[in-house]
Amino acid sequence: MHIEENHTRIYIEKQVRVPTFTMTYEHSHNFCEIFYLKTGSCVYTVNNNLHHLSAGELFIVKPGDTHATHYEGLVPCERIVIYCDLEALPTYFFEQHPEILEEFSHSGKVILVKKGQTQLENLLEQMLEENNIPDEYSYDFLSLQTMSLLLSVQRNGIFVYEQMKPFSDLSISTDIENALRYIAQNFSLMITLEEVAEKINLSPTYLSKKFKKVTGLTFKEYVNYIRIRQACQMLITTDDNITKIAVNCGFNSSNYFKDCFRRIIGVSPRTFRSQSKNHSYEYHTDTPVDVLDNLNTIDLFQNL
Repeated sequence: MHIEENHTRIYIEKQVRVPTFTMTYEHSHNFCEIFYLKTGSCVYTVNNNLHHLSAGELFIVKPGDTHATHYEGLVPCERIVIYCDLEALPTYFFEQHPEILEEFSHSGKVILVKKGQTQLENLLEQMLEENNIPDEYSYDFLSLQTMSLLLSVQRNGIFVYEQMKPFSDLSISTDIENALRYIAQNFSLMITLEEVAEKINLSPTYLSKKFKKVTGLTFKEYVNYIRIRQACQMLITTDDNITKIAVNCGFNSSNYFKDCFRRIIGVSPRTFRSQSKNHSYEYHTDTPVDVLDNLNTIDLFQNL
């Protein structure tokens, strides 16, 4: 009985859907839903808003939001879903990491960097084993694994709250989303506007104009935001020196990295790391608020 009662507070399942499968109704529940699409593609409808998911992406549904899924494409869609009562996790976890509770209080998509996909899939397989063959230790393992998963998503995920534009505008949204995905997965490399445009079959001029129109930022500004966001995570979670972090985040000059970091975050990387250890850091940015609002709910620094 103890196992069954606890088992309902953290539950994980894996299913394979054919591309033509459609959930015919929207539903809601009191649990946080963490939906990982391993293969295929689908459209997630949340509160009547559409979000496109590709293989290797994650979607978070906060408790109470109505949602449904529609699968598409030509290949079977394998998805793994975690239903979690966040209150089942230890209080100290969210006291130490309030930014995680903040991120998971919104419904939206998460694009994972490459290493994040591998780590997440390994964790999910471990959780499935505990879920499917439970014993008296399984709930505690699931609780620990869920905390590991939330930390991994926070470290390796870029939270994107962009809504797809329906019908005739769908291709425009898909173009920009493909660019966002490519940047998220390759920000550590010396990527250029021309390279990304070629990868998604657009002209650099068209991509530049459309990128600015949709996000409110230039291509370079957006790439630097993503790089600095990841640098913040590395400064908090690793002991790597500043130069190594700069290189790992795609900067070929540590001085340029420091300038970008100070301009976006408001303090130097070294000060940020020092203050973060005492949980006393504060941030500000010179970017106008209306520019960030133009991101159309792509809130890159919500938790920074």
